Amino acid sequence: MLAAGVDLKIVQETLGHVSSAFTRDTYTSVYPEVARAAAESTAALISAVPGAGHARLITLPARV
Repeated sequence: MLAAGVDLKIVQETLGHVSSAFTRDTYTSVYPEVARAAAESTAALISAVPGAGHARLITLPARV
């Protein structure tokens, strides 16, 4: 669901987790593409703001 772009709160409620922190801590680390998509979306947003300068995408190290 997270990889498909579903909001974290919806995933939490769908899975019946008590907190979104548990959902986030459990599932976001297994989906590096989710982190990449978030970084790209943020960079696009920053780039769209006049006078914000240049945004650049960084590569995060893989978690083992």
